[in-house]
Amino acid sequence: MKSVVSLLAVVLTSTVLVGPAGAQAQSADQEVTNAVLPLPEDLKADATVVTYEPDTGIRKVLRQGTNIVECQPEDQETGFTRCYNKILAPRNDLTAKLRAEGKSPEEIQTAIAAAVQDGTIPEAPSGTMSYRLYKKDDRIRLLWVMRVPGATPESTGVSTDSQRDNALNGQGRPWLMRPGTPAAHVMIPINNTLWSNKSVEQKIAEAVLPLPEDLKAEATVVATDPDTGARVVLREGTNQVECQPPDPVSQQTFCRNRSSAPVRDLTAKLRDEGKSGAEIQAAIAAGREAGTLPPSSFGEMMYLLRHNDRQIKLLWVMLVPGATPESIGVSTVSQRDNALKGEGRPWLMRAGTPGAHIMIPINNTPLSSGR
Repeated sequence: MKSVVSLLAVVLTSTVLVGPAGAQAQSADQEVTNAVLPLPEDLKADATVVTYEPDTGIRKVLRQGTNIVECQPEDQETGFTRCYNKILAPRNDLTAKLRAEGKSPEEIQTAIAAAVQDGTIPEAPSGTMSYRLYKKDDRIRLLWVMRVPGATPESTGVSTDSQRDNALNGQGRPWLMRPGTPAAHVMIPINNTLWSNKSVEQKIAEAVLPLPEDLKAEATVVATDPDTGARVVLREGTNQVECQPPDPVSQQTFCRNRSSAPVRDLTAKLRDEGKSGAEIQAAIAAGREAGTLPPSSFGEMMYLLRHNDRQIKLLWVMLVPGATPESIGVSTVSQRDNALKGEGRPWLMRAGTPGAHIMIPINNTPLSSGR
């Protein structure tokens, strides 16, 4: 229940949009959230997150974690967000220090090799995993890399045929690079629909999945430019609905009445400026009070499709500002657990407030969270 409430606290006033990481100053919480994106879900919450001062190479801990993984927010020069085993932290500390001193990549590699040889920094064990995220279409978006020094196709049974082009189409398979050398590693592209490189047609098809069939063909589809945070229209529709492709951060696909587009545009702008959820909600409330943003209409519908098994997969939400169980005859008893089993019924949340809304789980066999 907590995850649903926290999600809708923002959704009810705005759509979750993601601007380019680091394009504007971000809060520490936002940096942490974005830094752990390359990781599998079970490692995210307890990973350490660090940055390095570019002029000095000094390490700054944004969050001290308790598991085996350490992450860094997106590097604005390379566009990579990286996570790795903590055993590599001394290597990264030395790299940051030497980079701040103006050393070339070749000089840094030589210094690291020497430090490993003399035991100043530890050698990473075979099998060590690194995680990399890239947000543009010219590289593999989500890539995990396993270090296997000295490995060959014969010793591992892994092909050396590059899967880069296949991975860009969301069809990649692992392959071995630099076989037989100390730097041998297995490239493991993650063919995740949230991160894979997709055509405009694919993005449109995925964006309208939460909708009933009669609304899909004529819905408007918009996205956010990864470099500027600007609104991009992928398809101009003719009905009352506007949708967005899957959001990698919130792990949801979202559709809403087009009348709320100004609210979503303001949300995108404020998120790109590094504003917190509370600040965004306050700005939206002020805009509605001033009349510069449209109010939500009673009965307005939102459509959400979630891409993980811990939330209701297909959820429609009806906005009913001020409604109570007595005024509309809808129970306030949560149906989340029942809905995860494909047996949910509508229920009312935030009764009697401007944010009152009816949660309507769609118990659809292909999309529901039934187990």
